[in-house]
Amino acid sequence: MTAAVESRSRRRGAIALLVAQWGRYALQVGGIVLLARLVAPDEFGLVALGAALAGLAAVLGDFGLSLAALRAPTLSPAQRDNLFWINTVVGLVAAGLVVALAAPLAALYGDERLVVVMALLAPAFALRAASVQFRVELNRSHRLERLAVSEFAGDALGLVVAAALALAGAGYVGLALQGTVAALLTLVVAGVLSGWRPGRPRRDAEMRGLLSFGGNTFATHVLNYASANVGTIVIGQQFGNGVVGFFGRANQLVNLPIDQLATPLTRIVVPRLVDAVDADDLLSRLRRFQTVLCYPVLAYLSVFVATAEPAIVTVLGSAWRDAAPYVPVLAIGALFQTLGYVGYWGFVSRDRSGMLLISEAAGRIAMIVLAVALVPLGPLWVAAALAVGHVLIWLVATTVFLPRAGLDGWALAAPGIRPVVIFGTAGLAGWGAASVWAGAADDLTRLVIGVGAWAAAALMMSAVCGRGDLRTLREFVLRR
Repeated sequence: MTAAVESRSRRRGAIALLVAQWGRYALQVGGIVLLARLVAPDEFGLVALGAALAGLAAVLGDFGLSLAALRAPTLSPAQRDNLFWINTVVGLVAAGLVVALAAPLAALYGDERLVVVMALLAPAFALRAASVQFRVELNRSHRLERLAVSEFAGDALGLVVAAALALAGAGYVGLALQGTVAALLTLVVAGVLSGWRPGRPRRDAEMRGLLSFGGNTFATHVLNYASANVGTIVIGQQFGNGVVGFFGRANQLVNLPIDQLATPLTRIVVPRLVDAVDADDLLSRLRRFQTVLCYPVLAYLSVFVATAEPAIVTVLGSAWRDAAPYVPVLAIGALFQTLGYVGYWGFVSRDRSGMLLISEAAGRIAMIVLAVALVPLGPLWVAAALAVGHVLIWLVATTVFLPRAGLDGWALAAPGIRPVVIFGTAGLAGWGAASVWAGAADDLTRLVIGVGAWAAAALMMSAVCGRGDLRTLREFVLRR
């Protein structure tokens, strides 16, 4: 394959992946809206608690090997086979641990339904672990459109099954089974479309570098899991499933654009960064990717914070109104998580997985300790603990560890200043219109007025100080 043909193939695949990811985004938003009308906050909280308790199994099943395989310059057939079997065996062990721990955890939290929830969640971890290397194979061979099809199909079928069971009155069963159904179909479709069939494990394959990188990445992901889920776990212990439902839904909505954009961008960005000719070229690429990530994510965060209560009530229903107070606090953490994502890409591209682990450790540990210490004061304080942790992670990486990796942390942060100013101003305008000027109106009217004021301010600010960034975004879309 010539360089020109390969470049066109990469672009077509990247476009297909991003289009499909926005399709998944729309599907997830539609699923949130639909299931919020069919499943009570208490049942949603129950499944969210089960997923938080069992979520380590997902991290264990991947074991950091997907990223290790993705960034490796070459992978031999024997290495691919070994990675598949390692992921599969670890995923099966993880799923078994979830089932084994279901009864003790249900007794600890005083809700026998957790046994059913965790038993239904468990197969998803084994299935996703088994599909890791099929998805990596599609990614490495630039068949991203096929990768997108496999993931979109799984998500769609999972939503259909969850909605059908919820309509039949088995709301929490449908929510718990949704991920397992999605993982099963993704495995089948990715396996068929990849055209690759793993062979038997080989002892003569060089695995040390892959396992070392994967081990450090795995340790980082364990810390991420613990810090991301500690809020749900301690709130569930202290306040019950209902409060977990509100907290979990707010957290899910706040982080929705990060979850839906960061993963596909990582698949596109990491191979591009590994190809950088020197540190200056790498820094230049990272700064462009910072702009690409910040604009859509911060736009969403600002309009959501500005209209949180009327948006949640209008879209999800009045039963979810108590989720709104968490949104502004959690959004602070999401802001710094977005600004710091480019640093994560920088560490990975420079093969500094150990430094990434150390960089994130202080903030993640602080997040866990603060959440546990502050939970008696109320769930809002737990949300504040998560936000403080994300600020610390970004600050430590920017000032200490990125420079040690040969990257200027403040230069990476600089492209985020303009979108923060633009959408911070727009958010204040939207909040003022929705909560002050139209505060006595009904929720739908407040939402429309708030979004209108936000849009007018965002357009004006973008025209004043964001023209260069908008050109960067346009060029990225056209080239990818």
